[in-house]
Amino acid sequence: MKTRWKSRQRFRNRLTGIALAFVMTAACIIAALGGTAHAAEPLDLARKCVLQVKVEPKAMEEGGEAEAPEVAIDLYKVADAVKLEGYDAYRFETIDSFAGLDVDIAVGEADAAQVWMGQARQAASIVFAEGNSMEPSATAVKADEASEVGFADLEPGLYLMVPRGADLEQEDYLFRGTGGEDGTETIQTVAYSDSYTFTYSPQLVALPMRKGVEGSAATSDLGEWIYELTGTDAAESKPALSGRFADLRIDKELLSFRTGSPATFVFTVEAVLHDNIVYSNAVSMTFDGPGIQSELIADRIPVGAQVTVTEVYSGAAYQVAAGSAQVQTVTMANADAGSADFANIASFQNVYDGSGREGAAITNHFEYMDDGEGLIWNWTQDPGRTPGVAD
Repeated sequence: MKTRWKSRQRFRNRLTGIALAFVMTAACIIAALGGTAHAAEPLDLARKCVLQVKVEPKAMEEGGEAEAPEVAIDLYKVADAVKLEGYDAYRFETIDSFAGLDVDIAVGEADAAQVWMGQARQAASIVFAEGNSMEPSATAVKADEASEVGFADLEPGLYLMVPRGADLEQEDYLFRGTGGEDGTETIQTVAYSDSYTFTYSPQLVALPMRKGVEGSAATSDLGEWIYELTGTDAAESKPALSGRFADLRIDKELLSFRTGSPATFVFTVEAVLHDNIVYSNAVSMTFDGPGIQSELIADRIPVGAQVTVTEVYSGAAYQVAAGSAQVQTVTMANADAGSADFANIASFQNVYDGSGREGAAITNHFEYMDDGEGLIWNWTQDPGRTPGVAD
Protein backbone atom coordinates (compact mmCIF):
# COMPACT_ATOMS: atom_id res chain seq x y z
CA MET A 1 0.00 0.00 0.00
CA LYS A 2 2.84 2.36 0.80
CA THR A 3 4.39 1.78 -2.62
CA ARG A 4 1.06 2.37 -4.33
CA TRP A 5 0.58 5.64 -2.44
CA LYS A 6 4.03 6.83 -3.49
CA SER A 7 3.33 5.92 -7.10
CA ARG A 8 0.03 7.81 -7.06
CA GLN A 9 1.72 10.76 -5.38
CA ARG A 10 4.47 10.85 -8.04
CA PHE A 11 1.81 10.79 -10.76
CA ARG A 12 -0.03 13.62 -9.09
CA ASN A 13 3.20 15.61 -8.71
CA ARG A 14 3.92 15.07 -12.40
CA LEU A 15 0.51 16.54 -13.30
CA THR A 16 1.19 19.40 -10.96
CA GLY A 17 4.60 19.98 -12.57
CA ILE A 18 3.13 19.96 -16.07
CA ALA A 19 0.06 22.05 -15.50
CA LEU A 20 0.29 23.92 -12.22
CA ALA A 21 3.38 26.11 -11.87
CA PHE A 22 3.57 29.75 -12.80
CA VAL A 23 6.97 31.08 -13.83
CA MET A 24 7.65 34.69 -14.76
CA THR A 25 11.08 35.82 -15.95
CA ALA A 26 12.46 38.48 -18.27
CA ALA A 27 12.21 36.06 -21.16
CA CYS A 28 9.15 33.89 -20.51
CA ILE A 29 5.78 33.95 -18.81
CA ILE A 30 4.17 30.65 -17.97
CA ALA A 31 0.83 30.52 -16.22
CA ALA A 32 -0.21 28.67 -13.10
CA LEU A 33 -2.46 25.94 -14.27
CA GLY A 34 -4.56 24.23 -11.71
CA GLY A 35 -4.33 21.60 -8.97
CA THR A 36 -6.81 20.18 -6.52
CA ALA A 37 -10.08 22.04 -6.21
CA HIS A 38 -9.36 25.20 -4.20
CA ALA A 39 -11.12 27.58 -6.60
CA ALA A 40 -14.61 28.81 -6.01
CA GLU A 41 -15.51 27.76 -9.54
CA PRO A 42 -14.05 24.87 -11.56
CA LEU A 43 -12.07 25.38 -14.74
CA ASP A 44 -14.17 26.46 -17.73
CA LEU A 45 -12.31 26.05 -21.02
CA ALA A 46 -15.31 27.33 -22.98
CA ARG A 47 -14.73 30.76 -21.47
CA LYS A 48 -12.81 33.36 -23.50
CA CYS A 49 -9.76 35.05 -22.03
CA VAL A 50 -8.41 38.61 -21.89
CA LEU A 51 -4.71 39.49 -21.94
CA GLN A 52 -3.05 42.81 -21.24
CA VAL A 53 0.70 43.29 -21.79
CA LYS A 54 2.53 46.12 -20.02
CA VAL A 55 4.57 48.37 -22.33
CA GLU A 56 5.31 51.16 -19.87
CA PRO A 57 7.78 53.98 -20.59
CA LYS A 58 11.32 53.18 -19.46
CA ALA A 59 14.62 55.00 -19.04
CA MET A 60 18.14 53.62 -19.43
CA GLU A 61 19.37 55.17 -16.21
CA GLU A 62 17.96 56.57 -13.01
CA GLY A 63 16.83 60.12 -13.56
CA GLY A 64 16.86 59.75 -17.33
CA GLU A 65 13.86 60.59 -19.45
CA ALA A 66 11.47 57.63 -19.78
CA GLU A 67 10.25 56.78 -23.26
CA ALA A 68 7.96 54.18 -24.80
CA PRO A 69 8.18 52.86 -28.35
CA GLU A 70 5.42 52.54 -30.89
CA VAL A 71 4.97 48.83 -30.33
CA ALA A 72 2.70 46.11 -31.68
CA ILE A 73 2.39 42.64 -30.19
CA ASP A 74 1.74 39.54 -32.26
CA LEU A 75 0.27 36.46 -30.58
CA TYR A 76 0.77 33.04 -32.14
CA LYS A 77 -1.28 30.19 -30.69
CA VAL A 78 1.07 27.30 -29.94
CA ALA A 79 -1.19 24.83 -28.15
CA ASP A 80 -4.81 24.22 -27.16
CA ALA A 81 -5.83 23.80 -23.54
CA VAL A 82 -7.27 20.31 -22.95
CA LYS A 83 -9.09 19.37 -19.73
CA LEU A 84 -7.44 16.79 -17.52
CA GLU A 85 -10.22 14.36 -16.59
CA GLY A 86 -10.72 14.07 -12.84
CA TYR A 87 -8.67 17.18 -12.09
CA ASP A 88 -9.38 20.88 -11.98
CA ALA A 89 -6.51 21.42 -14.42
CA TYR A 90 -5.57 21.28 -18.08
CA ARG A 91 -2.72 20.20 -20.31
CA PHE A 92 -1.35 21.56 -23.57
CA GLU A 93 -1.88 19.96 -26.95
CA THR A 94 0.15 21.62 -29.72
CA ILE A 95 -1.60 22.71 -32.90
CA ASP A 96 -0.37 21.45 -36.28
CA SER A 97 2.07 24.29 -36.97
CA PHE A 98 3.94 23.54 -33.73
CA ALA A 99 3.55 19.76 -33.76
CA GLY A 100 7.25 19.15 -33.09
CA LEU A 101 7.40 21.38 -30.02
CA ASP A 102 7.51 19.63 -26.63
CA VAL A 103 5.25 21.45 -24.18
CA ASP A 104 4.91 18.52 -21.76
CA ILE A 105 7.49 19.95 -19.37
CA ALA A 106 7.71 19.45 -15.63
CA VAL A 107 7.92 23.05 -14.48
CA GLY A 108 8.67 24.10 -10.94
CA GLU A 109 12.16 22.60 -10.99
CA ALA A 110 15.26 24.77 -10.61
CA ASP A 111 15.85 24.97 -14.35
CA ALA A 112 12.19 25.35 -15.36
CA ALA A 113 12.56 28.98 -16.42
CA GLN A 114 15.48 28.10 -18.68
CA VAL A 115 13.52 25.22 -20.18
CA TRP A 116 10.58 27.46 -21.01
CA MET A 117 12.88 30.11 -22.43
CA GLY A 118 14.22 27.41 -24.73
CA GLN A 119 10.69 26.42 -25.73
CA ALA A 120 9.84 30.05 -26.51
CA ARG A 121 12.99 30.23 -28.64
CA GLN A 122 12.01 27.07 -30.53
CA ALA A 123 8.47 28.30 -31.07
CA ALA A 124 9.81 31.59 -32.46
CA SER A 125 12.16 29.68 -34.78
CA ILE A 126 9.12 27.85 -36.17
CA VAL A 127 7.20 31.08 -36.67
CA PHE A 128 10.10 32.83 -38.40
CA ALA A 129 11.56 29.87 -40.28
CA GLU A 130 13.01 30.84 -43.65
CA GLY A 131 10.26 30.84 -46.25
CA ASN A 132 7.53 30.60 -43.62
CA SER A 133 4.60 33.00 -43.83
CA MET A 134 2.79 32.16 -40.58
CA GLU A 135 0.19 34.77 -39.68
CA PRO A 136 -0.36 35.69 -36.01
CA SER A 137 -3.53 34.57 -34.26
CA ALA A 138 -4.03 38.13 -33.04
CA THR A 139 -2.22 41.48 -33.21
CA ALA A 140 -2.68 44.55 -31.03
CA VAL A 141 -1.00 47.97 -31.28
CA LYS A 142 -0.29 50.30 -28.38
CA ALA A 143 -2.58 53.30 -28.49
CA ASP A 144 -1.13 56.77 -27.99
CA GLU A 145 -0.17 57.43 -24.35
CA ALA A 146 -1.28 53.91 -23.33
CA SER A 147 0.88 51.76 -21.06
CA GLU A 148 -0.66 48.42 -22.10
CA VAL A 149 -1.49 46.49 -25.22
CA GLY A 150 -4.74 44.53 -24.89
CA PHE A 151 -6.31 41.39 -26.37
CA ALA A 152 -9.85 40.10 -25.87
CA ASP A 153 -11.81 36.97 -26.84
CA LEU A 154 -8.78 34.67 -26.77
CA GLU A 155 -9.31 30.92 -26.71
CA PRO A 156 -7.65 29.15 -23.74
CA GLY A 157 -4.24 27.75 -24.58
CA LEU A 158 -0.54 28.52 -24.88
CA TYR A 159 0.55 31.57 -26.91
CA LEU A 160 3.85 32.90 -28.19
CA MET A 161 4.11 36.64 -27.58
CA VAL A 162 6.27 38.67 -30.00
CA PRO A 163 6.55 42.45 -29.39
CA ARG A 164 7.90 44.50 -32.32
CA GLY A 165 8.03 48.00 -33.74
CA ALA A 166 4.56 48.84 -35.00
CA ASP A 167 5.90 50.77 -37.99
CA LEU A 168 8.64 48.30 -38.96
CA GLU A 169 8.72 45.59 -41.59
CA GLN A 170 9.91 42.12 -40.56
CA GLU A 171 13.32 42.67 -42.16
CA ASP A 172 13.79 45.69 -39.88
CA TYR A 173 12.48 44.35 -36.54
CA LEU A 174 13.66 40.71 -36.65
CA PHE A 175 17.20 39.71 -35.64
CA ARG A 176 18.60 36.17 -35.64
CA GLY A 177 21.54 34.85 -33.68
CA THR A 178 22.78 31.82 -31.80
CA GLY A 179 22.76 31.18 -28.09
CA GLY A 180 23.48 28.55 -25.50
CA GLU A 181 26.06 25.80 -25.54
CA ASP A 182 24.16 23.92 -28.23
CA GLY A 183 24.31 26.87 -30.61
CA THR A 184 20.53 26.95 -31.12
CA GLU A 185 19.00 29.85 -33.00
CA THR A 186 17.84 32.87 -31.04
CA ILE A 187 15.17 35.27 -32.20
CA GLN A 188 14.95 38.86 -30.99
CA THR A 189 12.77 41.72 -32.12
CA VAL A 190 13.12 45.46 -31.71
CA ALA A 191 11.06 48.62 -31.44
CA TYR A 192 12.35 52.17 -31.30
CA SER A 193 11.58 55.30 -29.33
CA ASP A 194 13.28 58.63 -30.04
CA SER A 195 16.35 57.84 -27.94
CA TYR A 196 16.27 54.10 -27.23
CA THR A 197 16.25 50.73 -28.91
CA PHE A 198 13.92 48.28 -27.13
CA THR A 199 15.01 44.66 -27.66
CA TYR A 200 12.60 41.80 -26.89
CA SER A 201 12.92 38.06 -26.57
CA PRO A 202 9.90 35.85 -27.39
CA GLN A 203 7.75 34.79 -24.43
CA LEU A 204 5.17 32.11 -23.77
CA VAL A 205 1.96 32.93 -21.95
CA ALA A 206 -0.74 30.46 -20.90
CA LEU A 207 -4.44 31.29 -20.58
CA PRO A 208 -6.17 31.02 -18.17
CA MET A 209 -3.83 31.14 -15.19
CA ARG A 210 -4.25 30.32 -11.55
CA LYS A 211 -2.96 32.41 -8.70
CA GLY A 212 -1.87 31.49 -5.18
CA VAL A 213 -4.25 32.71 -2.50
CA GLU A 214 -1.32 34.38 -0.69
CA GLY A 215 -0.72 36.60 -3.72
CA SER A 216 2.09 34.56 -5.27
CA ALA A 217 1.85 32.00 -8.04
CA ALA A 218 2.92 28.56 -6.89
CA THR A 219 2.24 24.84 -7.19
CA SER A 220 0.38 24.74 -3.88
CA ASP A 221 -2.31 26.71 -2.03
CA LEU A 222 -3.89 27.70 -5.34
CA GLY A 223 -6.69 30.19 -5.73
CA GLU A 224 -9.33 30.77 -8.36
CA TRP A 225 -8.87 30.65 -12.11
CA ILE A 226 -8.03 33.97 -13.72
CA TYR A 227 -9.38 34.43 -17.24
CA GLU A 228 -8.58 38.14 -17.51
CA LEU A 229 -4.88 38.89 -17.10
CA THR A 230 -5.19 42.61 -16.48
CA GLY A 231 -3.94 45.10 -13.91
CA THR A 232 -1.53 43.46 -11.48
CA ASP A 233 -1.98 40.13 -13.29
CA ALA A 234 -0.99 41.57 -16.69
CA ALA A 235 1.99 40.16 -18.55
CA GLU A 236 5.13 42.27 -19.05
CA SER A 237 7.05 42.74 -22.28
CA LYS A 238 10.43 42.95 -20.45
CA PRO A 239 12.58 44.79 -23.02
CA ALA A 240 16.31 45.46 -22.82
CA LEU A 241 17.20 49.09 -23.56
CA SER A 242 20.14 50.50 -25.46
CA GLY A 243 20.81 53.98 -26.78
CA ARG A 244 20.11 55.02 -30.35
CA PHE A 245 22.80 56.70 -32.40
CA ALA A 246 22.45 59.25 -35.16
CA ASP A 247 24.50 60.76 -37.96
CA LEU A 248 26.18 64.17 -37.84
CA ARG A 249 27.18 65.98 -41.03
CA ILE A 250 29.71 68.82 -41.22
CA ASP A 251 29.31 70.96 -44.35
CA LYS A 252 32.18 73.19 -45.37
CA GLU A 253 32.04 75.78 -48.17
CA LEU A 254 35.15 77.58 -49.35
CA LEU A 255 33.96 80.73 -51.15
CA SER A 256 37.36 81.87 -52.47
CA PHE A 257 40.71 80.12 -52.81
CA ARG A 258 44.45 80.93 -53.07
CA THR A 259 45.64 79.11 -56.19
CA GLY A 260 48.67 76.84 -55.85
CA SER A 261 48.40 75.74 -52.22
CA PRO A 262 45.90 73.24 -50.71
CA ALA A 263 43.78 74.59 -47.87
CA THR A 264 43.18 72.38 -44.83
CA PHE A 265 40.51 73.01 -42.20
CA VAL A 266 40.19 71.20 -38.86
CA PHE A 267 37.11 70.81 -36.64
CA THR A 268 36.70 69.38 -33.17
CA VAL A 269 33.48 67.55 -32.37
CA GLU A 270 32.36 67.04 -28.77
CA ALA A 271 29.02 65.56 -27.71
CA VAL A 272 27.58 65.76 -24.19
CA LEU A 273 24.63 63.75 -22.87
CA HIS A 274 23.40 63.92 -19.25
CA ASP A 275 26.51 65.97 -18.36
CA ASN A 276 28.84 63.25 -19.69
CA ILE A 277 31.10 63.51 -22.73
CA VAL A 278 29.90 60.71 -25.00
CA TYR A 279 31.88 61.52 -28.14
CA SER A 280 35.06 63.54 -28.84
CA ASN A 281 37.04 63.61 -32.04
CA ALA A 282 38.60 65.81 -34.73
CA VAL A 283 37.78 66.02 -38.43
CA SER A 284 39.79 67.61 -41.24
CA MET A 285 38.95 68.65 -44.81
CA THR A 286 41.44 69.68 -47.50
CA PHE A 287 40.48 71.79 -50.54
CA ASP A 288 42.38 72.30 -53.80
CA GLY A 289 39.89 74.88 -55.02
CA PRO A 290 36.70 76.68 -54.03
CA GLY A 291 33.60 74.57 -53.48
CA ILE A 292 31.72 72.47 -50.94
CA GLN A 293 32.76 69.36 -49.00
CA SER A 294 30.91 67.32 -46.38
CA GLU A 295 32.10 64.94 -43.69
CA LEU A 296 29.62 62.41 -42.26
CA ILE A 297 30.07 61.01 -38.77
CA ALA A 298 27.76 58.01 -39.00
CA ASP A 299 26.02 56.16 -36.14
CA ARG A 300 28.45 57.28 -33.47
CA ILE A 301 26.69 60.01 -31.46
CA PRO A 302 23.71 59.28 -29.14
CA VAL A 303 20.35 60.79 -29.97
CA GLY A 304 19.62 63.72 -27.68
CA ALA A 305 23.28 64.64 -27.19
CA GLN A 306 24.31 68.29 -27.45
CA VAL A 307 27.13 68.50 -30.00
CA THR A 308 29.58 71.37 -30.25
CA VAL A 309 31.47 71.63 -33.55
CA THR A 310 34.36 74.11 -33.51
CA GLU A 311 36.53 75.13 -36.45
CA VAL A 312 39.88 75.15 -34.63
CA TYR A 313 42.05 75.65 -37.71
CA SER A 314 41.02 77.49 -40.85
CA GLY A 315 44.30 77.45 -42.77
CA ALA A 316 47.03 80.04 -42.72
CA ALA A 317 45.29 82.30 -45.24
CA TYR A 318 41.57 81.88 -44.62
CA GLN A 319 39.02 83.41 -42.31
CA VAL A 320 35.40 82.81 -41.33
CA ALA A 321 33.04 84.28 -43.89
CA ALA A 322 30.49 86.94 -42.95
CA GLY A 323 27.32 85.31 -41.66
CA SER A 324 29.08 82.09 -40.65
CA ALA A 325 30.30 81.10 -37.17
CA GLN A 326 33.40 79.39 -35.84
CA VAL A 327 31.45 77.42 -33.19
CA GLN A 328 28.13 75.72 -33.83
CA THR A 329 25.88 73.50 -31.71
CA VAL A 330 23.54 70.72 -32.80
CA THR A 331 21.10 68.69 -30.70
CA MET A 332 21.13 65.22 -32.20
CA ALA A 333 17.75 64.21 -33.55
CA ASN A 334 16.72 60.74 -34.63
CA ALA A 335 16.99 60.98 -38.40
CA ASP A 336 18.98 59.18 -41.06
CA ALA A 337 21.39 61.24 -43.15
CA GLY A 338 19.51 60.24 -46.28
CA SER A 339 16.11 61.39 -45.07
CA ALA A 340 14.45 64.61 -46.20
CA ASP A 341 14.08 65.89 -42.62
CA PHE A 342 17.74 65.36 -41.65
CA ALA A 343 18.90 68.37 -39.64
CA ASN A 344 21.98 67.17 -37.73
CA ILE A 345 24.16 69.53 -39.72
CA ALA A 346 26.86 72.05 -38.79
CA SER A 347 27.68 74.39 -41.71
CA PHE A 348 30.77 76.57 -42.08
CA GLN A 349 31.95 79.08 -44.70
CA ASN A 350 35.42 80.51 -45.24
CA VAL A 351 37.06 82.99 -47.61
CA TYR A 352 40.66 83.68 -48.66
CA ASP A 353 42.01 86.64 -46.68
CA GLY A 354 44.47 87.80 -49.39
CA SER A 355 47.55 87.42 -47.17
CA GLY A 356 49.38 84.93 -49.35
CA ARG A 357 50.39 82.78 -46.33
CA GLU A 358 50.66 78.99 -46.68
CA GLY A 359 50.08 76.25 -44.13
CA ALA A 360 49.22 72.60 -43.51
CA ALA A 361 47.57 70.62 -40.71
CA ILE A 362 47.74 67.42 -38.74
CA THR A 363 44.51 65.87 -37.42
CA ASN A 364 44.58 64.33 -33.95
CA HIS A 365 42.22 61.35 -33.94
CA PHE A 366 40.86 60.19 -30.58
CA GLU A 367 38.88 56.96 -30.20
CA TYR A 368 37.37 55.55 -27.02
CA MET A 369 38.20 51.84 -27.25
CA ASP A 370 38.69 48.66 -25.26
CA ASP A 371 42.34 47.57 -25.06
CA GLY A 372 41.42 44.24 -23.41
CA GLU A 373 41.92 45.58 -19.90
CA GLY A 374 39.40 48.41 -19.97
CA LEU A 375 38.21 51.45 -21.90
CA ILE A 376 40.90 53.94 -22.86
CA TRP A 377 41.37 56.92 -25.20
CA ASN A 378 43.49 55.92 -28.20
CA TRP A 379 45.33 58.77 -29.98
CA THR A 380 46.64 58.77 -33.55
CA GLN A 381 47.65 61.53 -35.94
CA ASP A 382 46.58 61.86 -39.58
CA PRO A 383 47.66 64.43 -42.16
CA GLY A 384 45.04 66.60 -43.82
CA ARG A 385 42.77 64.51 -46.05
CA THR A 386 43.40 64.78 -49.79
CA PRO A 387 40.25 65.43 -51.83
CA GLY A 388 39.06 62.45 -53.82
CA VAL A 389 41.05 59.93 -51.74
CA ALA A 390 39.01 57.56 -49.55
CA ASP A 391 39.75 57.39 -45.82
